[in-house]
Amino acid sequence: MSKEIIHINPEVGLFCQVDNFSDPWLEVPTIIMVHGFAESSLAWYAWVPLLARNYRVIRFDMRGFGQSTPMPTEYTWTMDSLLDDITVVASHFKVDRFHLIGAKSGGSLVLQYAAKNPEKVISIISVTPPVVGAKAVPDWLRQIQEEGVKNWARSTMPGRLGSLASEQEITWWVDHVQGLTPKSTLIGYLQWVPKLDLREEVLKVRCPCLIISTSGNGLRTVESVKEWQSQMQHSSLLVIDGDAWHAAAAYPEQCAIAAIEFLEQ
Repeated sequence: MSKEIIHINPEVGLFCQVDNFSDPWLEVPTIIMVHGFAESSLAWYAWVPLLARNYRVIRFDMRGFGQSTPMPTEYTWTMDSLLDDITVVASHFKVDRFHLIGAKSGGSLVLQYAAKNPEKVISIISVTPPVVGAKAVPDWLRQIQEEGVKNWARSTMPGRLGSLASEQEITWWVDHVQGLTPKSTLIGYLQWVPKLDLREEVLKVRCPCLIISTSGNGLRTVESVKEWQSQMQHSSLLVIDGDAWHAAAAYPEQCAIAAIEFLEQ
């Protein structure tokens, strides 16, 4: 494993880590992983042991999150700046073509990235991605401002991780991942999220794509996912039986095994 900070400019640095446990005499494909809202690259902890045996796995903390530079409340978030960060990471590690895996809003980003950069992306795995801004955003924003980040994280975590999550699991995610996100980052980011609408953009994706959703989550139905996924070329849908709306965190092994099977096709 290697860790480093990539400095995009004097004001912004991205924390990155690389895992590669493949046979050292082999040249293996690269996967870049993009985490979701209010998270960090730590969110992929359970995926990495499975993926890194046969792939070089690059994880990074999106700007504002994890160990990357926090963003001030007044920062103007744009899709282009978030996509440019993926390009910066790929360029820094000298990879021209790669697989992309994203979860939640990170899943939205990898879909948009592939639509705009078809020459760079070999395939996509997108786990529970929103293609339009979540209706709960105004309530989340109000709660974060009034009660703080950790209280918001704890109150919403059961929905993310589902009914099978233990209290220890919920506490870990609150204390080590989402609850550590800078408040200024969350407030600024949530003011941008309602503008998200990728329903037309996802139709421009031309590479093989696996969409992973769950059967009973409270944010979006399987039918609402099928409305746009079924129109995408070269795409398939995996529905995991479960009520968590963060499948990548709640069912990491099942997701990672499905990802490997998809990548090996």
